[in-house]
Amino acid sequence: MEETRVLTIVFTDIKGFTERTSNSDREAVSRLLKKHEELLLPLAKSYDGVLIKTIGDAFLLSFASPTNAVLCAVMMQEKLKEFNATVIESEKIEIRIAMNTGEVIMRDGDVYGEPVNIAARIESLTDANEIWFSESTYLAMNRQEVPTSLIGEYRLKGIPEAVRVYRVVRDSSSESYARTVQSQLEKIKNMVTESVIPTAAPRSARPLYFLGLVVLLALAYFVFRENDYDKQLRLAREAFSAKDYRGSVECLKRATQHQPADAATTGLIKQAINSHIAQRLSVVEKNAENLRELDEYVKEARSAFSSLDEKLLECEIALALQRAELLAAERQRDEADNLLDNLSKQAGNRDYVLFKIAKFYSRLGYNWTRTIKYMHLAAITDPASFAVNPDVLSEFDWFLHKVAPADGYDDVRDFIGTHCFSYFEQMLQQALYKPGEDYHQLRLNARYLLEKRGFPVDVTRFHLVDLLTSPGDRNSKELGETLDYFIENASNQAVLKEIAEQIPLLPKEFTLFESYHYNRDDRETLVVAGPFFDHFKDYLKSRMAAERANQRLNAFNVLSTRKEATEAELWQYHISNLNDFRSMQWSSSYAPALLESVDYLIKNPLPPDMNNSAEQATTGRKAARATREIVIQAKQAVKDNQETPFIEPGKRRLVDLEQLANQLQKTFPTE
Repeated sequence: MEETRVLTIVFTDIKGFTERTSNSDREAVSRLLKKHEELLLPLAKSYDGVLIKTIGDAFLLSFASPTNAVLCAVMMQEKLKEFNATVIESEKIEIRIAMNTGEVIMRDGDVYGEPVNIAARIESLTDANEIWFSESTYLAMNRQEVPTSLIGEYRLKGIPEAVRVYRVVRDSSSESYARTVQSQLEKIKNMVTESVIPTAAPRSARPLYFLGLVVLLALAYFVFRENDYDKQLRLAREAFSAKDYRGSVECLKRATQHQPADAATTGLIKQAINSHIAQRLSVVEKNAENLRELDEYVKEARSAFSSLDEKLLECEIALALQRAELLAAERQRDEADNLLDNLSKQAGNRDYVLFKIAKFYSRLGYNWTRTIKYMHLAAITDPASFAVNPDVLSEFDWFLHKVAPADGYDDVRDFIGTHCFSYFEQMLQQALYKPGEDYHQLRLNARYLLEKRGFPVDVTRFHLVDLLTSPGDRNSKELGETLDYFIENASNQAVLKEIAEQIPLLPKEFTLFESYHYNRDDRETLVVAGPFFDHFKDYLKSRMAAERANQRLNAFNVLSTRKEATEAELWQYHISNLNDFRSMQWSSSYAPALLESVDYLIKNPLPPDMNNSAEQATTGRKAARATREIVIQAKQAVKDNQETPFIEPGKRRLVDLEQLANQLQKTFPTE
């Protein structure tokens, strides 16, 4: 059967239960749960609470009266406080209690609905020994019976609207709270008295009376012994030890109203504020609204404690980092960068703040320059410590692999060479002559650092490996230095001898020629045509008919300069350009070479062995078709009285193009 009722839903659970059970045997866990039930369930019954279900260490209870729910929670915490004072640390039971009031569905002995979900979400925020509840419970209860305070508004997972959350102020020095506890003790005592056998009361009342008298005398001693400042300070320390950091801050506020805080008290103030914010950050959703509320809390705390100096608190640093992460996630990275720059200035460039900022950028991975900047700024504050820090070394390792000396950051490189060299020395030695694109930046950094440390470097071998395996960007400073080195030493016999010894171990392809186009007077062309020619000769010949125009032109420039191309190789080169006329004719870099090829083919007869293979025949037929297209294009331009690059008075006539087309069609017939 299903029915709808307005109830107050209460969740309780034991602090650290999972950790305790993992370190205990089953009997100990069973005893703990049994004692937990013995202490709390009778109280729930006394306040007309209904146990809906037990989930491990947790109770789900319902109450028809919100006031009864809150009072029951108060007495549960007081009962456990009394119990914990009599047992050793490992046997203490500390719980958190959370509740919410609303319309729920009752079905088969269970409860359902959003009020249940809200109560569960509030419980996940609640601290041990605390009682937290929603605004709906706060408005429905008798607020005269229990002292309460507003904690703030929270965005709870799965709940569309923000929820205002309150707490019971369990302050043993508060007259209001003491009256509440005393009145409830009397109520429970009367319930027990009415339910026991009349003759049993006289025998049990006397020891309880004397026990109560002893407790009252002890409390009186402490109350009258302490002044208000010491009393609040003691309560603040007790709250801090119980991890009730918010309560600790409140006690410290009352203490400093009686006298200014000394250095030790100021230290406790900072610890309590920092711990409270850290505790909240560990449980609340880190959205803009919650972060703003925590910022406001810190600002209010600063205004309440005049002993706090301008130095940033740990929690202010943590909140700034959280705000920056939120901005970065929302693609507001400039705002995040500005926030962190201001944070470093406000923190006076403290080493650990700079380090946290560096770790922030490293973790998010969207700005490596800032990662390195802040890691280096942190490191120079304490070189001895940071030079062995694994996080710092990891970032510097990345830096050496990815950032070449020409990119700057010599101050970072010099720090590595001065303070971290022993850690990286072996890697640098191994990378100095290691071939491959993956080692380009590392190789350059290795030379920079090793030479600074006075290690010998074989410059010829270094340049040779770099140029032939990973030359980097064609316009880089390092590549320019390498090319200049080989051009300047083109007649140096010692250098030429070492090139001859080392070059056979290196690739036969010239990487730059594969990717870029060079003119005949470019340094790259001069180097290949000079000391490296014998090594690359076969590679160059293989590229004379390559599909890519830049590779053909680079090979032709070198082989023609050295006069090493055969007649057949020249025809293959020029006819390949002709076949590629559609793309080459519109390129300012390639068009002159295309027209040069057309002129060559017009003037030079086909070599006798150019039609001996199927591949050559296929190339020839493509050339025949390409030439016919050029003729048609040229005729149309003449007809339209337009200029065409394929006709040049006194050099290249339409009839010359037609004769070339006929010759190719005759030699390589097409359909």
